[in-house]
Amino acid sequence: MRTQLYSWLKFLIGWPFIIIAFFFIFRTLYMQAPTLFSSIHQVQPYLLGLGIISFIVFYFVRGYIGHRIIKNYNYSIPFRKSCYLWSVSEIKRYIPGNVWSFFGRAILFEQAGVHKNYVGKGLIIEAELFVIGSVMVSLLSLPFLLPSQLMRYSLWFALPVMALILAYCNAKSITVPFSGKIKKIITLLLPQFSFTEMLLLAIISTTALFFFGLGNYFVISSIVSLDPQLLFSLIGIFVLAFVAGYLSIITPAGLGVREGIMIFALIKIISAGAAALSAIFSRIILILSEVIFIGLSYLWYKVESKSVRLIENSISKHPQVSLVTILSIFYTIYFTVVSFLRYDNYYTGRFDLGNMAQTVWNSRHGNFFLITDPNGTEQISRLAFHADFILVLLAPFYVLWQNPQMLLLIQTIVVAAGAFFIYAIAVEVLKHRNLALVFAFAYLLNPSVQRANIYDFHAVTLVTTFLLATFYFFLKKRYALFILFAVLAALCKEQIWLIISLFGLLVFFVQKKRVIGSILFLFSFAMFYFLLWYAIPKTLGAQHFALAYLSDFGDNPTQIVKGIVLSPDKIVATLLQPSRIEYLVKLFAPVGYLSIFFPFFLIFAAPDLLINTLSNNPQLHQIYFQYTSTITPFIFLSAIYGVWILRKFSIFRYFNHYFAIIIAVYLLVMVFYGAFAFGPLPGAKESNLDMFVKPLENRVAIDTFLKQIPNDYTVAGSNDVGSHLSHRDTIYTVPAGIDRADVVVLILTDPKAKDAYKKVQKDPHYQEVEKLSNFAAFTRVP
Repeated sequence: MRTQLYSWLKFLIGWPFIIIAFFFIFRTLYMQAPTLFSSIHQVQPYLLGLGIISFIVFYFVRGYIGHRIIKNYNYSIPFRKSCYLWSVSEIKRYIPGNVWSFFGRAILFEQAGVHKNYVGKGLIIEAELFVIGSVMVSLLSLPFLLPSQLMRYSLWFALPVMALILAYCNAKSITVPFSGKIKKIITLLLPQFSFTEMLLLAIISTTALFFFGLGNYFVISSIVSLDPQLLFSLIGIFVLAFVAGYLSIITPAGLGVREGIMIFALIKIISAGAAALSAIFSRIILILSEVIFIGLSYLWYKVESKSVRLIENSISKHPQVSLVTILSIFYTIYFTVVSFLRYDNYYTGRFDLGNMAQTVWNSRHGNFFLITDPNGTEQISRLAFHADFILVLLAPFYVLWQNPQMLLLIQTIVVAAGAFFIYAIAVEVLKHRNLALVFAFAYLLNPSVQRANIYDFHAVTLVTTFLLATFYFFLKKRYALFILFAVLAALCKEQIWLIISLFGLLVFFVQKKRVIGSILFLFSFAMFYFLLWYAIPKTLGAQHFALAYLSDFGDNPTQIVKGIVLSPDKIVATLLQPSRIEYLVKLFAPVGYLSIFFPFFLIFAAPDLLINTLSNNPQLHQIYFQYTSTITPFIFLSAIYGVWILRKFSIFRYFNHYFAIIIAVYLLVMVFYGAFAFGPLPGAKESNLDMFVKPLENRVAIDTFLKQIPNDYTVAGSNDVGSHLSHRDTIYTVPAGIDRADVVVLILTDPKAKDAYKKVQKDPHYQEVEKLSNFAAFTRVP
């Protein structure tokens, strides 16, 4: 009789209960959707997409925790199967009672061969890890919840929590003194895995819950403006609300409890109506994300594919490379969204995306390397400004998608690829894959890398990855690929030829390849000299415009070089200025100043480092633009070799077993500090989020008007519209061209645009055809 009842229970816990769970899910959606969607006026799809991705990551990571716990009991179930079983059992928590997911898990995993005792123990550990991860992330909410006068005592909240978590992770050692029933109870309630394994699981659980909070932030931000400076505090609030709902086993999936806490917290920064709307909307998107996750896990489990199995085997054999890939994908998704939103909201301009896009467009249509003078009205060669011939090589990509955003996409993908070369170089030098993984993570989170990526499109931004690839293939002595990437890097900007000439010396002296090294040195140095002393000045009809930034040392390249060499006192005085010191801190702090232990590779960065720090143009000694792109790769190379040299010091030999852990922890601390203090990400002190929170007014109307301008018309526009109108033979940047253009278009947030508007208004040769609060357009009178 008992066996028959158990069989019926196993049947009911299966598909019938899944159907019931989906009934409650869709009933919830049906009841809340009409009110919700009548209140939402506009959704930002990019932010919503980032939120859904974050939620899906949260579910996959939680599934991995369950898989790893079962694996620790010596059951080798493939992750795709355990993830599917976990997702199917979790969906049943939407049935009132909130305990059906536990029954479902026990029965499904027992059918997969796992003893029910271990399933039960695993459920307890998983629940404990969930609470631990939630508590850890919830600590981020303290600045939001505590009065300012109590914030000084916030450490007293955190330290006991950390101590309890470490004690929990070390539970196996704690149970040793006990015996009998007490030991049985402790063994049942506390995990008996190693301290290292439990600490890793606690970190993974914390990461999963962080993604949950981040998903809520992005989803709510897609319909309601949230202060980016409150990012981490709000993540803590959302997770605190989630764990409160999780612990309330009476309500299905914590429905109502979570929303109540979220509304209570959000009404401090937004209206009560907006807070209620946000809580309901985030719940619905969370549910939809879980349905997507179940669908993905089902397909992964059921679809038999050699390529899928090949990827699985590759991930299991190369977990660090897989993590670098995942991190690079996240980087690419986020910064592609950011770049596209900047373009969509007119934060990019003629300077510099428009200049690059017009050069690529002209080259694609047979006008090799031509551009309208950004400061005038003539058609000139791009060589008058920079020798970034890589733009010609990018022209074929316009066959796939003829849009300036194509350049933004290429830039983000290439920059993200630099993480793989950082990882490969670190593995080659340090022989430690986990430490190499930390360096790759440090690269992707580096403020200089991210800010150069965000700031429009520049060919020189690609140099970071190309130079890293050049060095990697130098290490591997694969000279064909070494020369290929060296040339690609040099084609990005004229001064890169000087760096490549130094690589020639490296090949000559270090690897004893005399012929390759001497040819590379002589050819690269000759190209550098020819471009800077002759080609660019002749095309421009004057000295290179950037030489004015070093006018304190001379008026031409030769005088400037002499001035720098012969004026050490002036150089030292300049370098000691606060703005220069701050610049150097922002460059070196995010890698923990490790570069100073092996400064040799900084010689390669010395030309640009000197130009930037000595320049009288303040933009050059800041990290907010593309000017660090040639410096960043050598800071990382010096840092990697700095760790290599530190390991050889006798003082560290006593800690040889823990050396990698000490360096990894130190580097991660400095990475997060750099990202917070100098980076552009949400939650950073100087976050760059205007493209999310300050969309351009009347953007759709402006887009519509600009698309109607024929490509053969000449256009004069404010800098804001320059990138959107760059795919034409002739485009002027106001005030240039307002007396000869067929169309004048102005976004009136720019002072130059306001002055041009007054001038064109009075010109009888133009008539105003469009006027909005922040936009005006004129056409020439026939």
